[in-house]
Amino acid sequence: MVKWVGNRAPMPFYLLLLTLLFQDQATFRSDVALVRVDAEVRTGSGPVGDLRRDSFRIKDDGIEQSIVYFAHDEQPLDAILLFDTSNSMRRVVARVAEAAHIAMGELRPGDRVAIMAFDRTTDLIQDFTGDFAVAERAISAKVLQRKTHCCSPIQAAVGGAARQFLKQHALNRQGSNRRRAIVVVTDDQGTSVRPSALRDLQEADAVVLGVIVSRGPRLLPFRYKGIRDFAIKTGGNMMSTRDAAEGVREMLNRLRMRYSLYYALPPCGPGEKRTVQVELTGEAAAQHPGAIVRARTGYFAPL
Repeated sequence: MVKWVGNRAPMPFYLLLLTLLFQDQATFRSDVALVRVDAEVRTGSGPVGDLRRDSFRIKDDGIEQSIVYFAHDEQPLDAILLFDTSNSMRRVVARVAEAAHIAMGELRPGDRVAIMAFDRTTDLIQDFTGDFAVAERAISAKVLQRKTHCCSPIQAAVGGAARQFLKQHALNRQGSNRRRAIVVVTDDQGTSVRPSALRDLQEADAVVLGVIVSRGPRLLPFRYKGIRDFAIKTGGNMMSTRDAAEGVREMLNRLRMRYSLYYALPPCGPGEKRTVQVELTGEAAAQHPGAIVRARTGYFAPL
């Protein structure tokens, strides 16, 4: 539950005003702005799911912060499934359409999903809905029927998906504690760069998860134009797979297993770029040898 006070315009997704008492956690004033950081913790054997608030350390611009609120698993999901429909991905999209119920099998009541697709342009196919059957039909009836083209401006498409989150937030004019992700189904053979998309992602507080479908020997472009850096800097992940439907299901499962950590926004200037570092405490790291923490690496302070 999140409440905005008075007529103030909503801040970016990663800043929340909390007004309720959470079980076993502190009571917050309604004028306290919090930074949210979603983190994934994995070892070689899979996700680590038994961590607590005191298992983590967070630094903002190098200064350690107190974690004032902690959540795991219980937050609803908002996911955009972003399909690369360029020529090389036709069969892959067909496979997801055939097994859409498998791909979205990790979604639960209360979750929402939107469908987008891109080649030369990026289009919203289905806006956010909690009716997963509607989303499945949109993949089969609309994504699969798109005319294919040769270009894959992946970075621009991801930026467009981030702006869809921002547009939804502006229309809603309500804060949200929903966990947000863009799941990109692609061969990661981008044809142009769009560095500004990273700021859109950070303002939307959206994690980038890449389902990378191998299409044989990869070309080595002069400049990499895929989504790897976006995934790293938003705390997301990428996985290579031959089965895109199963890859989408696995990425949604990983999203469900993430931790949400909140701390008070430190004093800073409007629009200031801030860095974030998340790690396990010594005790937690000793209990989970080799654990890797993936979390966003920064954000921009509200204007």
